[in-house]
Formats: sequence, structure tokens, C-alpha cells
Amino acid sequence: MDPFALALDALFMAPGSAAAVFQPADGVPVNVRVIRSAPDRDTGFGQGRVIDNAGTILELRRSDVETPQPGDFVVIGGEIVDGQVTGGDVFTLFGDPVLDLERIGWTCG
Repeated sequence: MDPFALALDALFMAPGSAAAVFQPADGVPVNVRVIRSAPDRDTGFGQGRVIDNAGTILELRRSDVETPQPGDFVVIGGEIVDGQVTGGDVFTLFGDPVLDLERIGWTCG
């Protein structure tokens, strides 16, 4: 197997990753794995700075999700039962997802 594919698989199975369901706004749900983060944002404010949480960021493999769109859903911990997504924590994608430099993964807000 391709060593890069093995490394990517290991990354998506590491701590900080989770099983999820990707639900397009107008399509069929798909089981995926995501990497979830909530980075802090450092913003200048007068003579000081404010550190706030920029929200949840999800990383998806392009091999799992070809073209995520704003309005699609990711359900972490959800399951597909009879073609419907049940349970889990729902995250609605907003803004335009961005491909990484190698074009193998999406970063979604």
C-alpha cells in the first residue's frame, strides 16, 4: 500500500479524530472519519490582545467527501439507520471548504 495513504489513515485514526457521518444538504449520508479542532484566535485590541475561540474546524478526507458545500452537515458520533442520520453532535458547514496543499483533505468551518 502507498505509504502516504497509510500515514493519512493513521492520522485520521489518531487522538483528536472521530467517527462521523457526512450528510450533504441534498444527498445520501456517508460514514467518514474527521479530525476535529477548536483553535484559539489571537486578535489585537488597542494596546492589548484578545484570545477567543474561532469555533470548530473539521478536516475531511477528499477520498471520503469529494466536494463539501456550505449547508452540508457532519454528525460526530452519528449513525446511518434506514438511510437517515440519528444521534450524535451535528455541525453545519459554513463558508467555503478549503483543500490542503496536496489536495487530499478539506478544512471546513
